[in-house]
Amino acid sequence: MNSPSFLTMAVGLFAITGPIAGLPVFVAATKGQTVKEQNKTTLILATTYVTAGLIALFAGNALLTFFGISVAALRAAGMAVIATIGWKMMNAPTPEKDKAGVDATGHIKPEAEQLHPPTEKLYHAASNMKVASASTVSLWRVPTPSEIGIVPLGFPMYAGPGALSIIITWSSEYKAIYLPAAAAILANALIIIAFNFLANPITRLVGAQGLLVT
Repeated sequence: MNSPSFLTMAVGLFAITGPIAGLPVFVAATKGQTVKEQNKTTLILATTYVTAGLIALFAGNALLTFFGISVAALRAAGMAVIATIGWKMMNAPTPEKDKAGVDATGHIKPEAEQLHPPTEKLYHAASNMKVASASTVSLWRVPTPSEIGIVPLGFPMYAGPGALSIIITWSSEYKAIYLPAAAAILANALIIIAFNFLANPITRLVGAQGLLVT
């Protein structure tokens, strides 16, 4: 069986991690941060993604052996995850808002805003994850880059089950795959960084709903 090329692996990771679909989630999670803090969050999440990917690449086969999981079973599970991701992307979920504390006119009740602020949530299909806007999680403090860069943005948003399972499958099925696979992981990380650095202007231009259906 011929091993996949660098380009094939890079395109596969791009499709599974969904850097474009993740932009509104990233903007919502980092709302209130300065541009410098958002860029730092991006670097932290990209580092988390690369670290998890490389661990899956070089140690994934050993983990499968330790837990007694066959490559065939992992491939089947990975295909199921990818199929689920594709189905959810096709349905393009919309942002959700918790309506608790909203009056008949749709405005937030003053007392409810302090006790239970309405929470805007955006959905990232590749990780099956909902992320609340930072501005609605707390009325007093914006999360730091390290608080959200590793979890949930780095893992499981980008280094999710779909991406990690396909990386482990590569290392388990093919010989001499480590160098091109590692290069594909790094290339995808650079794409994620580039998109997230431009997340605010892209989201303003296209809109969150437009990104959800791309």
